[in-house]
Amino acid sequence: MSLQLDSLVTDLIFQSSAAIDQKALIEGLGGQDSLEGKQLLDVDRLDPRAEMELSPSMPFRRRGERRLMIIDDQTITPRPDPQADSWIKNDLRPAKEALIGTCQVLPLRLGRLFALGSWGDAVLVARSVRDLRAIALLPWALDPHVDIDGKRRQTPLSQKEFEAKIMAYEKRLEELDEAQILTSLAGVTFERRGDVVVVDVLEPDGTWDQRKSLALETKLAALDRFSMIPGAPSQPKPSERPTKSIRPPSEGGAVKPAPAAPAKKPEPKGPPLAAKELDGKIILVFPAERFDLGKRDWDQVVRSSDQLTGAMRDRIHRDGAGWIAPLEFLSEVFVDGKPLSKPEFEKTATTADGVRSLEVHFPRFGPVTLFELAGKGRFVTSLDSAGAAARLVG
Repeated sequence: MSLQLDSLVTDLIFQSSAAIDQKALIEGLGGQDSLEGKQLLDVDRLDPRAEMELSPSMPFRRRGERRLMIIDDQTITPRPDPQADSWIKNDLRPAKEALIGTCQVLPLRLGRLFALGSWGDAVLVARSVRDLRAIALLPWALDPHVDIDGKRRQTPLSQKEFEAKIMAYEKRLEELDEAQILTSLAGVTFERRGDVVVVDVLEPDGTWDQRKSLALETKLAALDRFSMIPGAPSQPKPSERPTKSIRPPSEGGAVKPAPAAPAKKPEPKGPPLAAKELDGKIILVFPAERFDLGKRDWDQVVRSSDQLTGAMRDRIHRDGAGWIAPLEFLSEVFVDGKPLSKPEFEKTATTADGVRSLEVHFPRFGPVTLFELAGKGRFVTSLDSAGAAARLVG
Protein backbone atom coordinates (compact mmCIF):
# COMPACT_ATOMS: atom_id res chain seq x y z
CA MET A 1 0.00 0.00 0.00
CA SER A 2 1.44 3.37 -1.08
CA LEU A 3 1.03 6.29 1.33
CA GLN A 4 1.80 9.86 0.30
CA LEU A 5 3.30 12.32 2.76
CA ASP A 6 1.00 15.24 3.63
CA SER A 7 -2.09 13.12 2.94
CA LEU A 8 -4.92 14.24 5.21
CA VAL A 9 -5.65 11.50 7.77
CA THR A 10 -9.01 11.16 9.50
CA ASP A 11 -8.14 9.03 12.52
CA LEU A 12 -11.04 7.33 14.32
CA ILE A 13 -10.83 5.40 17.57
CA PHE A 14 -14.04 3.56 18.43
CA GLN A 15 -15.44 2.92 21.88
CA SER A 16 -14.74 -0.58 23.16
CA SER A 17 -18.48 -1.34 23.23
CA ALA A 18 -18.96 -0.28 19.59
CA ALA A 19 -20.66 -2.84 17.38
CA ILE A 20 -21.72 -1.53 13.96
CA ASP A 21 -22.14 -3.19 10.58
CA GLN A 22 -20.44 -2.09 7.37
CA LYS A 23 -23.51 -0.26 6.06
CA ALA A 24 -23.84 1.85 9.21
CA LEU A 25 -20.10 2.55 9.14
CA ILE A 26 -20.16 3.77 5.54
CA GLU A 27 -23.20 5.94 6.21
CA GLY A 28 -21.50 7.40 9.29
CA LEU A 29 -18.44 8.23 7.18
CA GLY A 30 -20.56 10.28 4.80
CA GLY A 31 -21.61 7.65 2.29
CA GLN A 32 -19.84 5.70 -0.41
CA ASP A 33 -19.37 8.75 -2.66
CA SER A 34 -17.43 10.64 0.02
CA LEU A 35 -14.98 7.71 0.31
CA GLU A 36 -14.14 7.58 -3.40
CA GLY A 37 -10.42 8.03 -3.99
CA LYS A 38 -9.57 7.55 -0.29
CA GLN A 39 -7.81 4.65 1.40
CA LEU A 40 -9.35 2.97 4.46
CA LEU A 41 -6.72 1.53 6.75
CA ASP A 42 -7.73 -0.94 9.48
CA VAL A 43 -4.88 -0.30 11.91
CA ASP A 44 -5.52 -3.48 13.87
CA ARG A 45 -4.53 -5.54 10.82
CA LEU A 46 -1.08 -3.98 10.83
CA ASP A 47 1.98 -5.29 12.63
CA PRO A 48 2.09 -3.33 15.92
CA ARG A 49 5.51 -1.98 14.95
CA ALA A 50 3.99 -0.46 11.80
CA GLU A 51 1.42 1.39 13.89
CA MET A 52 4.16 2.69 16.18
CA GLU A 53 5.98 4.11 13.17
CA LEU A 54 2.86 5.45 11.43
CA SER A 55 1.03 6.95 14.40
CA PRO A 56 1.19 5.32 17.86
CA SER A 57 -1.98 5.07 19.93
CA MET A 58 -0.97 3.00 22.97
CA PRO A 59 -1.44 3.47 25.91
CA PHE A 60 -4.26 5.90 24.99
CA ARG A 61 -6.17 3.22 23.14
CA ARG A 62 -7.67 0.69 25.53
CA ARG A 63 -8.50 -2.96 25.20
CA GLY A 64 -11.17 -3.65 22.58
CA GLU A 65 -11.06 -0.17 21.00
CA ARG A 66 -10.73 -0.47 17.22
CA ARG A 67 -8.95 2.10 15.10
CA LEU A 68 -9.67 3.14 11.52
CA MET A 69 -7.76 5.66 9.39
CA ILE A 70 -9.15 7.32 6.26
CA ILE A 71 -6.29 8.61 4.12
CA ASP A 72 -7.02 11.34 1.57
CA ASP A 73 -4.16 12.38 -0.75
CA GLN A 74 -6.23 15.01 -2.61
CA THR A 75 -7.22 17.61 0.00
CA ILE A 76 -3.74 18.84 0.96
CA THR A 77 -1.25 20.08 -1.64
CA PRO A 78 2.01 18.30 -0.72
CA ARG A 79 4.74 20.63 0.51
CA PRO A 80 8.22 20.28 -1.00
CA ASP A 81 9.77 20.22 2.49
CA PRO A 82 7.31 19.78 5.39
CA GLN A 83 10.16 20.14 7.90
CA ALA A 84 10.92 23.66 6.64
CA ASP A 85 7.35 24.74 5.84
CA SER A 86 4.88 24.44 8.74
CA TRP A 87 1.92 25.99 6.88
CA ILE A 88 -0.72 23.91 5.12
CA LYS A 89 -2.48 26.38 2.85
CA ASN A 90 -5.56 24.31 1.95
CA ASP A 91 -8.97 24.96 3.51
CA LEU A 92 -9.60 22.16 6.03
CA ARG A 93 -12.92 23.47 7.36
CA PRO A 94 -15.02 21.00 5.29
CA ALA A 95 -12.88 18.13 6.62
CA LYS A 96 -13.38 19.43 10.16
CA GLU A 97 -17.17 19.53 9.77
CA ALA A 98 -17.18 16.05 8.23
CA LEU A 99 -15.16 14.72 11.19
CA ILE A 100 -17.55 16.29 13.71
CA GLY A 101 -20.53 14.79 11.90
CA THR A 102 -18.93 11.35 11.89
CA CYS A 103 -18.12 11.54 15.61
CA GLN A 104 -21.70 12.52 16.39
CA VAL A 105 -23.31 9.57 14.60
CA LEU A 106 -20.78 6.77 15.17
CA PRO A 107 -19.79 5.30 18.58
CA LEU A 108 -16.37 6.96 18.61
CA ARG A 109 -14.19 7.80 21.56
CA LEU A 110 -11.89 10.13 19.61
CA GLY A 111 -11.54 11.54 16.12
CA ARG A 112 -8.77 13.74 14.78
CA LEU A 113 -7.26 15.23 11.63
CA PHE A 114 -3.55 15.25 10.95
CA ALA A 115 -1.13 15.25 8.02
CA LEU A 116 0.65 11.99 7.28
CA GLY A 117 4.32 12.23 8.20
CA SER A 118 3.94 15.24 10.53
CA TRP A 119 3.32 15.32 14.27
CA GLY A 120 0.41 17.34 15.64
CA ASP A 121 -3.35 17.49 15.08
CA ALA A 122 -5.36 20.14 13.27
CA VAL A 123 -8.67 19.07 14.84
CA LEU A 124 -9.54 16.92 17.86
CA VAL A 125 -13.07 15.67 18.59
CA ALA A 126 -13.81 13.68 21.74
CA ARG A 127 -16.62 12.82 24.10
CA SER A 128 -14.70 14.01 27.14
CA VAL A 129 -12.22 16.78 27.85
CA ARG A 130 -10.12 14.21 29.72
CA ASP A 131 -9.52 12.34 26.45
CA LEU A 132 -8.22 15.52 24.83
CA ARG A 133 -5.50 15.58 27.48
CA ALA A 134 -4.98 11.82 27.26
CA ILE A 135 -4.06 11.94 23.56
CA ALA A 136 -1.80 14.94 24.18
CA LEU A 137 0.13 12.97 26.82
CA LEU A 138 1.16 10.25 24.35
CA PRO A 139 4.48 11.94 23.42
CA TRP A 140 5.40 12.12 27.11
CA ALA A 141 4.43 8.48 27.66
CA LEU A 142 6.41 7.16 24.68
CA ASP A 143 9.49 9.40 24.75
CA PRO A 144 12.36 7.26 26.17
CA HIS A 145 14.23 10.41 27.27
CA VAL A 146 11.40 11.99 29.34
CA ASP A 147 10.91 10.65 32.85
CA ILE A 148 7.80 10.07 34.95
CA ASP A 149 7.91 13.67 36.21
CA GLY A 150 8.06 15.16 32.71
CA LYS A 151 11.78 16.03 32.90
CA ARG A 152 13.97 15.41 29.84
CA ARG A 153 17.16 13.43 30.32
CA GLN A 154 20.33 13.16 28.28
CA THR A 155 20.32 9.37 28.51
CA PRO A 156 17.38 6.98 27.90
CA LEU A 157 15.27 5.71 30.76
CA SER A 158 15.95 2.22 32.04
CA GLN A 159 13.39 -0.46 31.26
CA LYS A 160 12.10 -0.29 34.83
CA GLU A 161 11.76 3.51 34.69
CA PHE A 162 9.98 3.40 31.33
CA GLU A 163 7.52 0.77 32.54
CA ALA A 164 6.85 2.82 35.69
CA LYS A 165 6.04 5.80 33.49
CA ILE A 166 3.61 3.78 31.36
CA MET A 167 1.93 2.56 34.56
CA ALA A 168 1.55 6.19 35.70
CA TYR A 169 -0.16 7.28 32.47
CA GLU A 170 -3.74 6.75 33.70
CA LYS A 171 -2.92 8.25 37.09
CA ARG A 172 -1.61 11.44 35.47
CA LEU A 173 -5.02 11.87 33.83
CA GLU A 174 -6.67 12.03 37.25
CA GLU A 175 -4.64 15.07 38.37
CA LEU A 176 -6.56 17.78 36.47
CA ASP A 177 -10.33 18.18 36.28
CA GLU A 178 -12.19 19.44 33.21
CA ALA A 179 -12.16 23.09 34.30
CA GLN A 180 -8.41 23.01 34.92
CA ILE A 181 -7.75 21.49 31.50
CA LEU A 182 -9.90 24.06 29.73
CA THR A 183 -8.19 27.05 31.39
CA SER A 184 -5.03 26.18 29.45
CA LEU A 185 -6.67 26.41 26.02
CA ALA A 186 -6.14 30.13 25.36
CA GLY A 187 -5.54 30.89 21.70
CA VAL A 188 -7.31 27.82 20.28
CA THR A 189 -10.89 27.19 19.19
CA PHE A 190 -12.93 25.14 21.66
CA GLU A 191 -16.61 24.34 21.31
CA ARG A 192 -19.23 21.82 22.34
CA ARG A 193 -21.36 20.21 19.65
CA GLY A 194 -24.03 18.12 21.30
CA ASP A 195 -22.27 15.32 23.18
CA VAL A 196 -18.82 15.96 21.69
CA VAL A 197 -16.13 18.54 22.42
CA VAL A 198 -14.09 20.03 19.58
CA VAL A 199 -10.67 21.68 19.61
CA ASP A 200 -8.92 23.01 16.50
CA VAL A 201 -6.03 25.30 15.58
CA LEU A 202 -7.25 26.23 12.09
CA GLU A 203 -7.06 29.83 10.88
CA PRO A 204 -10.32 31.62 10.01
CA ASP A 205 -9.78 30.67 6.35
CA GLY A 206 -9.26 27.00 7.23
CA THR A 207 -5.49 26.90 6.69
CA TRP A 208 -3.26 25.25 9.27
CA ASP A 209 -0.03 26.38 10.90
CA GLN A 210 1.33 23.17 12.41
CA ARG A 211 3.36 25.09 14.99
CA LYS A 212 0.07 25.85 16.73
CA SER A 213 -0.63 22.11 16.98
CA LEU A 214 2.57 21.60 18.94
CA ALA A 215 1.61 24.50 21.21
CA LEU A 216 -1.85 22.96 21.70
CA GLU A 217 -0.31 19.62 22.61
CA THR A 218 1.90 21.31 25.21
CA LYS A 219 -1.07 23.15 26.74
CA LEU A 220 -3.25 20.05 26.95
CA ALA A 221 -0.48 17.80 28.30
CA ALA A 222 0.37 20.34 31.02
CA LEU A 223 3.52 18.53 32.13
CA ASP A 224 4.35 21.52 34.32
CA ARG A 225 1.31 20.66 36.44
CA PHE A 226 2.29 17.07 37.18
CA SER A 227 1.84 16.20 40.84
CA MET A 228 4.79 14.93 42.85
CA ILE A 229 2.82 11.71 43.41
CA PRO A 230 1.16 10.50 40.17
CA GLY A 231 -2.62 10.67 40.53
CA ALA A 232 -2.71 13.24 43.34
CA PRO A 233 -4.86 16.31 42.51
CA SER A 234 -2.78 19.08 40.98
CA GLN A 235 -2.44 22.26 43.00
CA PRO A 236 -4.71 24.96 41.51
CA LYS A 237 -3.17 28.02 39.91
CA PRO A 238 -3.91 31.37 41.57
CA SER A 239 -6.50 32.08 38.88
CA GLU A 240 -8.30 28.81 39.74
CA ARG A 241 -8.48 29.31 43.49
CA PRO A 242 -11.92 30.20 44.83
CA THR A 243 -12.36 33.67 46.30
CA LYS A 244 -14.56 34.57 49.25
CA SER A 245 -18.12 35.13 48.14
CA ILE A 246 -19.49 38.67 48.45
CA ARG A 247 -23.03 37.52 47.74
CA PRO A 248 -25.42 38.72 50.49
CA PRO A 249 -26.97 36.01 52.67
CA SER A 250 -30.41 34.76 51.76
CA GLU A 251 -33.39 36.46 53.35
CA GLY A 252 -33.70 35.64 57.02
CA GLY A 253 -30.27 34.07 57.02
CA ALA A 254 -31.79 30.71 56.14
CA VAL A 255 -29.43 28.04 55.01
CA LYS A 256 -30.35 26.38 51.75
CA PRO A 257 -30.91 22.64 52.07
CA ALA A 258 -28.26 20.38 50.59
CA PRO A 259 -29.16 19.02 47.16
CA ALA A 260 -30.59 15.54 47.07
CA ALA A 261 -28.12 12.75 46.42
CA PRO A 262 -28.18 11.59 42.79
CA ALA A 263 -29.98 8.37 42.06
CA LYS A 264 -27.74 5.32 41.92
CA LYS A 265 -26.90 4.41 38.34
CA PRO A 266 -28.00 0.98 37.16
CA GLU A 267 -25.22 -1.54 36.73
CA PRO A 268 -23.99 -1.90 33.14
CA LYS A 269 -24.89 -5.09 31.34
CA GLY A 270 -22.39 -7.86 30.76
CA PRO A 271 -21.69 -11.50 31.53
CA PRO A 272 -20.85 -12.42 35.14
CA LEU A 273 -17.39 -13.01 36.53
CA ALA A 274 -16.32 -16.53 37.42
CA ALA A 275 -14.71 -16.96 40.86
CA LYS A 276 -12.20 -19.77 41.47
CA GLU A 277 -9.99 -20.63 44.43
CA LEU A 278 -6.28 -21.38 44.36
CA ASP A 279 -4.13 -21.95 47.46
CA GLY A 280 -6.66 -20.18 49.66
CA LYS A 281 -6.97 -17.12 47.41
CA ILE A 282 -9.88 -16.09 45.21
CA ILE A 283 -9.11 -15.82 41.50
CA LEU A 284 -11.51 -13.84 39.30
CA VAL A 285 -11.82 -15.05 35.71
CA PHE A 286 -12.97 -12.15 33.53
CA PRO A 287 -14.92 -12.37 30.29
CA ALA A 288 -13.57 -10.00 27.63
CA GLU A 289 -16.51 -7.60 28.06
CA ARG A 290 -15.81 -7.05 31.75
CA PHE A 291 -12.06 -6.70 32.00
CA ASP A 292 -10.90 -3.19 32.98
CA LEU A 293 -7.71 -2.97 35.02
CA GLY A 294 -8.09 0.80 35.21
CA LYS A 295 -10.52 0.15 38.07
CA ARG A 296 -8.86 -1.00 41.27
CA ASP A 297 -11.82 -0.46 43.58
CA TRP A 298 -13.43 -3.88 44.09
CA ASP A 299 -16.80 -2.14 44.51
CA GLN A 300 -16.46 -1.06 40.88
CA VAL A 301 -15.22 -4.43 39.62
CA VAL A 302 -17.52 -6.90 41.38
CA ARG A 303 -21.21 -6.34 40.73
CA SER A 304 -24.21 -7.45 42.71
CA SER A 305 -25.24 -9.64 39.76
CA ASP A 306 -22.02 -11.69 39.90
CA GLN A 307 -22.35 -15.16 41.40
CA LEU A 308 -20.15 -14.59 44.46
CA THR A 309 -21.18 -15.46 47.98
CA GLY A 310 -21.12 -12.84 50.71
CA ALA A 311 -18.14 -14.60 52.30
CA MET A 312 -16.22 -14.44 49.03
CA ARG A 313 -16.95 -10.73 48.63
CA ASP A 314 -15.72 -10.09 52.18
CA ARG A 315 -12.49 -11.96 51.45
CA ILE A 316 -11.95 -9.95 48.25
CA HIS A 317 -12.39 -6.66 50.08
CA ARG A 318 -10.08 -7.81 52.87
CA ASP A 319 -7.37 -9.68 50.98
CA GLY A 320 -7.83 -8.72 47.34
CA ALA A 321 -7.97 -11.24 44.52
CA GLY A 322 -5.95 -12.64 41.65
CA TRP A 323 -7.29 -12.45 38.14
CA ILE A 324 -7.21 -14.01 34.67
CA ALA A 325 -8.46 -12.28 31.52
CA PRO A 326 -8.41 -12.94 27.77
CA LEU A 327 -5.99 -10.89 25.64
CA GLU A 328 -7.18 -9.74 22.23
CA PHE A 329 -3.97 -8.28 20.80
CA LEU A 330 -0.35 -9.13 21.64
CA SER A 331 0.48 -5.44 21.13
CA GLU A 332 -1.46 -4.63 24.29
CA VAL A 333 1.47 -5.90 26.36
CA PHE A 334 5.11 -4.81 26.35
CA VAL A 335 8.51 -6.49 26.50
CA ASP A 336 11.63 -4.36 26.92
CA GLY A 337 9.51 -1.23 26.50
CA LYS A 338 8.11 -2.30 23.10
CA PRO A 339 4.70 -3.74 22.13
CA LEU A 340 4.89 -7.51 21.84
CA SER A 341 4.69 -8.94 18.31
CA LYS A 342 3.71 -12.46 17.27
CA PRO A 343 7.23 -13.34 16.01
CA GLU A 344 8.73 -12.17 19.31
CA PHE A 345 6.21 -14.22 21.29
CA GLU A 346 6.89 -17.31 19.16
CA LYS A 347 10.62 -16.83 19.70
CA THR A 348 10.77 -16.11 23.44
CA ALA A 349 7.78 -17.92 25.00
CA THR A 350 8.45 -21.06 27.04
CA THR A 351 6.27 -24.18 26.95
CA ALA A 352 5.32 -26.42 29.87
CA ASP A 353 2.43 -28.90 30.09
CA GLY A 354 1.03 -27.69 26.78
CA VAL A 355 0.92 -24.06 27.92
CA ARG A 356 3.09 -21.40 26.28
CA SER A 357 3.86 -18.41 28.50
CA LEU A 358 5.94 -15.23 28.76
CA GLU A 359 6.54 -12.61 31.43
CA VAL A 360 5.35 -9.23 30.06
CA HIS A 361 4.39 -5.72 31.17
CA PHE A 362 0.73 -4.70 31.01
CA PRO A 363 0.17 -0.89 30.95
CA ARG A 364 -1.83 0.47 33.90
CA PHE A 365 -1.10 -2.70 35.89
CA GLY A 366 2.51 -3.85 35.73
CA PRO A 367 4.26 -7.23 35.38
CA VAL A 368 1.90 -10.07 34.41
CA THR A 369 2.10 -13.55 32.89
CA LEU A 370 0.91 -13.98 29.31
CA PHE A 371 -0.07 -17.52 28.36
CA GLU A 372 -1.55 -19.26 25.34
CA LEU A 373 -3.87 -22.22 25.72
CA ALA A 374 -4.61 -24.40 22.70
CA GLY A 375 -8.21 -24.01 21.60
CA LYS A 376 -8.87 -21.26 24.15
CA GLY A 377 -6.70 -18.34 23.03
CA ARG A 378 -4.33 -16.01 24.88
CA PHE A 379 -4.72 -14.73 28.43
CA VAL A 380 -2.97 -12.48 30.93
CA THR A 381 -2.94 -13.18 34.64
CA SER A 382 -1.63 -11.84 37.92
CA LEU A 383 -0.59 -15.38 38.86
CA ASP A 384 3.04 -16.39 38.59
CA SER A 385 2.19 -19.88 37.40
CA ALA A 386 0.81 -20.03 33.85
CA GLY A 387 0.02 -23.72 34.34
CA ALA A 388 -2.16 -23.04 37.39
CA ALA A 389 -3.95 -20.22 35.56
CA ALA A 390 -4.53 -22.44 32.52
CA ARG A 391 -6.16 -25.12 34.69
CA LEU A 392 -8.57 -22.55 36.11
CA VAL A 393 -9.52 -21.38 32.61
CA GLY A 394 -9.92 -24.91 31.35
